[in-house]
Amino acid sequence: MRQAEHILIELKIELVGIKPPIWRRILVPNDISLDILHSVLQGAMPWQDYHLHEFEIGEDRFEARDESDDSWDPNDGRKDEKSFTLGELVKKGNQFIYTYDFGDGWRHLVTVEKVSKPTGRPDLDFPACVAGARACPPEDCGGPYSYEEFLDALTDKRHPEYRDTKQWAGAFEPEVFSVQQANAAVGAMFVWAKECRGLK
Repeated sequence: MRQAEHILIELKIELVGIKPPIWRRILVPNDISLDILHSVLQGAMPWQDYHLHEFEIGEDRFEARDESDDSWDPNDGRKDEKSFTLGELVKKGNQFIYTYDFGDGWRHLVTVEKVSKPTGRPDLDFPACVAGARACPPEDCGGPYSYEEFLDALTDKRHPEYRDTKQWAGAFEPEVFSVQQANAAVGAMFVWAKECRGLK
């Protein structure tokens, strides 16, 4: 019986509309389904995963679908993210959009930087975060258009909202990124998402 090929896809994720950029580089197996990729992206940033999300790949939109939900319209053109793997939708050089939290409107530009040859080593094909820069914005801070204003209030002691913003943001440090923490979160979210799906 022929073994499945294990191929890694290298992705660069960058928050749209933020300067200097907030970005991550991750490695994922090509057979990862979009719903599990969503969980990996949540871990890499990290977000808290309590808002809606969608992928825009080519002309298609993919989202979390619950067929037991009466409001789900199978004819609205949106596709169930559980039914598609990343490897069947993209190739090297492609870009797509991952949007999280439609209220704040966090759009992530995802670039397919590399597609590796089969490793023959399934143990090497575990998702990983290998690089990145700057902290992910806090949930519910207003989105990319409000983020600069939020940082001003957080870092300028003369700002009229400095005290309230500092208290609300807690220990948030905008320039701090730990690849070790991001990598641990990616692994944890991958395992958790697969367990939720009943996958090994």
